[in-house]
Amino acid sequence: MVAMQFQDTVFRVKRKFKMKRRDLLFALGVAIALLPLYPVAASAKELPPIQLPAGFQYPNGIARSKDGTLYVGSILSDRILQIKPNGRIETFFQGNEDIFAVTSLRLDEPRGILWGASPDVLGTPQSNGEILYKPHRIFAIDISSGKVLQVIMMPDGGFGNDLALDSQGGLYVTDTLRPRIHYLPPKATQFQTWVEDERFRTQLRFGLSGIALRADGVLFVTMYSDGRLFKVTPRSMGNPQVEEIELPRRIDGSDGMQLAADGSLIMIEGGIESGNGRLLQLHGLETGNNPQLQILASGMDLPVNLTVAGREVWVTESLFSHRLAPGRETEVPDRFFIRRFLLP
Repeated sequence: MVAMQFQDTVFRVKRKFKMKRRDLLFALGVAIALLPLYPVAASAKELPPIQLPAGFQYPNGIARSKDGTLYVGSILSDRILQIKPNGRIETFFQGNEDIFAVTSLRLDEPRGILWGASPDVLGTPQSNGEILYKPHRIFAIDISSGKVLQVIMMPDGGFGNDLALDSQGGLYVTDTLRPRIHYLPPKATQFQTWVEDERFRTQLRFGLSGIALRADGVLFVTMYSDGRLFKVTPRSMGNPQVEEIELPRRIDGSDGMQLAADGSLIMIEGGIESGNGRLLQLHGLETGNNPQLQILASGMDLPVNLTVAGREVWVTESLFSHRLAPGRETEVPDRFFIRRFLLP
């Protein structure tokens, strides 16, 4: 693919210049200079997908335990599935009136707690034409019993999008509607504003989305509609330092992400504008070099979240795009899947 991109660049330069020898050498020089601007393709191997039970629609939140058990939530349902390593699928949590969606899941295995985000994505249309939204919230479920331990409302009407856990059991939450990252200390019942920055504010529909925590305490957060990426470094004195990471290109619907074992960032590109959902790998964060994007997989219908273990990646492909297209709202797919990939 890199060679094809190189040849395409040369061809385009050839058409612009009359191809004398010196012009050809100049064209080659231009092509070499332009080549790093292209994302590098390094396709992941696709593994057989996991077919979800009939009636379970629009998968989103996903987490994995050390023994290989997957937990999967939905954009529009309070039900959480448990998928065993042998492939057996059961309902782990049937839902209740306090939890109405499961758009992010993170497993605190040492403490036996499954954390999740429950935002009211579509709301409820009213007879007067208005849409009523329930308060967005974060919840915690005991893994052993399935009992709901906590339901915590997002501060100031915020929208809890994605979650990251620290080694002490503290929880970081991105706020899609406010330019904030919240933190819930271990055993606390109320969020703290960990960092607020105007660069997290957006004029588009959705702001902060995916979040990933590095072992040294550095956070990476992305903005869904703007397609930007930030590095947030804690400091012993004062507020955390926020730095924008210059990407090779804007990411179209930047959503869930996690760090791979090699320090690279595995990212979801929803393809909200292009219709081409992708799985990306961002190199450079682990070395301090200029970030370089690799396209691992493409052609997905609005992928939203993922979990990573070793070289394997599980992606929730929501198939939700028809709900956003006027006139296609009722075209519900027959079945839904978890897509599986093996990193190169």
